[in-house]
Amino acid sequence: MSLLDPICHAMWSLTPYLECDYRCVYCCTRVQGKSVLPGPAAELLEQLRAQLASIAFSDLIIIGAFSDGYPSVEAQVGFTREVVAELVQQGRRFVIVTKGTSVLRDVDLLAAAPRGRCLVQISLSSLDDDVLRRIDPGAPPGSERMKVLRALRGAGIRVNVNALPWIPGVTETGEIIRRTPSDVGIIFSPLACGRERDSINLLGRRYGREEIWAAYLAEYERYGRVPNTSWVKPSQPPTENDPLYRLPAGTPWWACGRLARLHERRRARMFDV
Repeated sequence: MSLLDPICHAMWSLTPYLECDYRCVYCCTRVQGKSVLPGPAAELLEQLRAQLASIAFSDLIIIGAFSDGYPSVEAQVGFTREVVAELVQQGRRFVIVTKGTSVLRDVDLLAAAPRGRCLVQISLSSLDDDVLRRIDPGAPPGSERMKVLRALRGAGIRVNVNALPWIPGVTETGEIIRRTPSDVGIIFSPLACGRERDSINLLGRRYGREEIWAAYLAEYERYGRVPNTSWVKPSQPPTENDPLYRLPAGTPWWACGRLARLHERRRARMFDV
């Protein structure tokens, strides 16, 4: 894996660290381990500039698609900050997907990004810190991640919740929606089993793909009308649960800021049921 790898047409993964020290037990990219740079930072930045020069300015770059760009060591190493600074300086369009809290250190850079060119997705599969200690053993607690979300939003940074994976009996869909501001988007995606298998062991039990999908679609039927939610369409390997494909939705999350007041009463009525 190089710093910049293609995901699909006009979309790239930017991976600052070789592995992820959050060691999520459900990881489908198999990059759990000690987070280290693949080489000297100065050389890596030159490599990144050369790679960026070869891709279209309109392409989307995702930091954290395969391995979190803000692992715990980033607070000391600071390489992702240099990467973000380069993207902002070039005016590139990028998304950060992270469980890390050190992204808050980079608010100054994120705020300097051209309007509409930067989005931060806070990765969160549960709000129960006891559960998260078992499935994201190296990551910050869910309560801290929600604080990061609110702080970024308060600083005017475009942010949403990446509720991936959605785990049956674990992910508190309604509570995540309740605790997320209505102008912040939430993306749900079902737990993936991985290639060449149709089940996964997690939290002391075995989840089958059909069971996961049935529970996930039932939750979608219950909450899919909530305007700021978006639901990944379940799909088989090799592109299991491809995030480019979504289930039908009412209002896109990016329009919710304009419509938030109109929907607050509707949301309250739904949760009273």
